[in-house]
Amino acid sequence: MTLSHHIIYICIAQYGIRKLQNKKMQTMSFDSTVSTIKERLLERFAHAKGQVGPGWKDQLAASYEYFNTRQGEAVMRSVSQAHSNPKRGHVDRIEMVTIALEKLANIQNTPTV
Repeated sequence: MTLSHHIIYICIAQYGIRKLQNKKMQTMSFDSTVSTIKERLLERFAHAKGQVGPGWKDQLAASYEYFNTRQGEAVMRSVSQAHSNPKRGHVDRIEMVTIALEKLANIQNTPTV
């Protein structure tokens, strides 16, 4: 057996092991009752938004310079859409708006570990 044949056999064996590991990960079951970080952030967002009131976007823009920009306005719109459709919105944007709203509403949240 040549060196190149030996290398090919090693690569095939490693591929098989990776394939088995991936299959094992796919069959693992996860607790579906635990909400995702995004879901928990959206719940916090809804609570803070309710506390601040219907003019929450205007209040954020008045309190934080960033939210008074085009980009800040786009972030608020994105989070608002994510609240309606959880498949939308990025977690970092949701977190940014949620934390700012919680500060406006004087809501103190302890970090979740």
